[in-house]
Amino acid sequence: MDTCYRSYPLMPPAIFRNQANYKYFSKRFGEKDNLYLTLNEIDDYFLQPKQKADRNGIGSKTTLDPRNKKEVAKVCYDYTTHTVRHKPYIFYSKSPSTMNCYTHAFGVRIVKALQDCISLNDEDFYKWNSLRAIRSKEDSQFQKFVFDYQEKNKEQLYLQTKTLTQLYKQWYDEKIKMLKARIPARAYSAHLGLPHIRVCKAFLTDQISEISEPNLISHKGYIRRVNKEETLSYEVLARNIVKYAQDYNNSLEEENLMQLSLQDDFLSNLKQRETSLHTFYIPLETIMFLLTAGDYVDLPTEVLFEIKKIEPDMENSSKLVIMEEPLPSRVCGWHTHKKVVEQAVLALLSNEEKQQDVPLKRKLIAGNTNDDLKREGTLANCLEYRLVDIETYMRSFEVNKTSACKFSKMLARWTLKTVESVTNPEIYTSMDVPSGIDEQSHMTTIKMEYKTRFGCEILTKYEMLREWFRLKLMKHPQIICCRLDVNTYQTVAQETLTLERLEKSLFTRYNLNMAQILYNLSEFLKLLLTMPNSFYMLRYNPKFKDKVILCRSSEQETQNTVYLHELLQTNPSDLAFISQQNYLPIANDVCSSMHLKHKVIPCAFRPFSTFAKSRQKALKRLAKPLNDRDLILKKASGKKAIKLRESATKKNKTRKRRREGRLKFANQEKERMDLQKEIESDRMFFVN
Repeated sequence: MDTCYRSYPLMPPAIFRNQANYKYFSKRFGEKDNLYLTLNEIDDYFLQPKQKADRNGIGSKTTLDPRNKKEVAKVCYDYTTHTVRHKPYIFYSKSPSTMNCYTHAFGVRIVKALQDCISLNDEDFYKWNSLRAIRSKEDSQFQKFVFDYQEKNKEQLYLQTKTLTQLYKQWYDEKIKMLKARIPARAYSAHLGLPHIRVCKAFLTDQISEISEPNLISHKGYIRRVNKEETLSYEVLARNIVKYAQDYNNSLEEENLMQLSLQDDFLSNLKQRETSLHTFYIPLETIMFLLTAGDYVDLPTEVLFEIKKIEPDMENSSKLVIMEEPLPSRVCGWHTHKKVVEQAVLALLSNEEKQQDVPLKRKLIAGNTNDDLKREGTLANCLEYRLVDIETYMRSFEVNKTSACKFSKMLARWTLKTVESVTNPEIYTSMDVPSGIDEQSHMTTIKMEYKTRFGCEILTKYEMLREWFRLKLMKHPQIICCRLDVNTYQTVAQETLTLERLEKSLFTRYNLNMAQILYNLSEFLKLLLTMPNSFYMLRYNPKFKDKVILCRSSEQETQNTVYLHELLQTNPSDLAFISQQNYLPIANDVCSSMHLKHKVIPCAFRPFSTFAKSRQKALKRLAKPLNDRDLILKKASGKKAIKLRESATKKNKTRKRRREGRLKFANQEKERMDLQKEIESDRMFFVN
């Protein structure tokens, strides 16, 4: 045998590369288990996960540190970057789009340019305008499709908002404690009903008004200077939003003190000016209450204010109306969720490590060193080096981390200028400065998105009016709106908001003209000036949709008496928001990351090409490998189905042949009967 094997030529070793050792093929089958396993060996491809686990047995893995080859006692994971790998999901619909994929790619480019306030050339404008009829028809069908989906999956869409609801309840409790300590327990009785701003006479006439002479009076708080290229990572909120919300709640006292200091600045400025005009102090949130009360179920419904004379000693003195911020809403919804996230973002900015401040301190140390070197008269080409004690050097690298929020508020003075009135009352408005930014043309705001699978929702009327007043009073050209996914807090889109874009959106989506709205506001403020001096409460009741109830402070108890502290004891809930039909349409002028990735026009179905490809991918994804038993059963069932089809075909042929025979026999019988009738008729003719 040895000589026989030696007769074969030597094979190159490359053939046996990546092959098992020869001992693997020459193992003995002394034990029955080895023989059984070898004869009945099954590939892992045909095994189910449970069978694979049984075959592999119980095992464990340990992580070794590559530096010292020791076992790692604790493994830390970074959950803040998991959303970066998050792929935008797209909706699935039974019907494809009427436009092809090339039209969708062109439309996405146009919408993205308009979203970033980039002008279009004439060719793109005319081509995009020619698709208006097709887009509007598909837009209505798409909105109905999304509305039906929301009605069926409403709890799933708002499942992640339970955390925001709990955080809002915590903030509500802290806020109510402060209000009860600051505001006395008064009783308010219904005085009369004032017309809502949306039903004032400006809608029946052509009277308009405008904001004139907006001036910054004072600024309180910190200034955070950022560049336009700097972007804030909101994904951190997915893990630490509870912590940041708690930091904001711990700083409510500082916010209250800053708000009171703004009122002191207002009174001191009013005293210095010695004006004879009627004056209003209205926070921005109170203006939003006057304009949008009752439009959404989760908006505030009460506002406290006081009417008094500027000069108490004078009889014909001008009136002073000081309004508080609206009482916190007792219904959780879109706007309360956004409020909680904005508070967490403010705490995130306050606790952020400001690395830009560290080089300034180092430059200060280097500057002192350079001065000493120049003073000593050293050579120009020598190294700028100085011995600094370790405490001074390490102090330059310190980062102050505080849990308190750094607020930023401003006070602006403006007037409502109308054509018919000569003297217009002065209005002072306090507002939050977004992100504490000053002397920069870069402002940011956020919008929570609940249906990112379908696109971005339109801004509510409250959000549009709020951003419009911010831009107008702060004299900023634009503001960047970051659309955040409510599940992952990832920025799915960025929209550039300008005054023109907001005014156009208000007119097309809510049929609102800002000039008429401002005139309605001026008419409403004139009604307040006719009231006697006292403490009041403006309250909205859903039973009277076109009225705002004016309640006056009174000690007499009536049927409509409202006790302030009892009103504040009501716990907030989201039951009214979930039970009602609250639907925000998808915006057709905002491209999200889903639209950019899949090249789909907003508010349109998917084109047929991507529709078919995704369908094939879905079918491939659903296909699962079969094990040997299922494979045999499938083959057996296939053979049985073939036999059944063959027998059914034979039966059909037999039935067809028999049916044709019966028809042929019936035709022959009919011909025979007709012939017999003719013979009998001829016989009778000849007999007669």
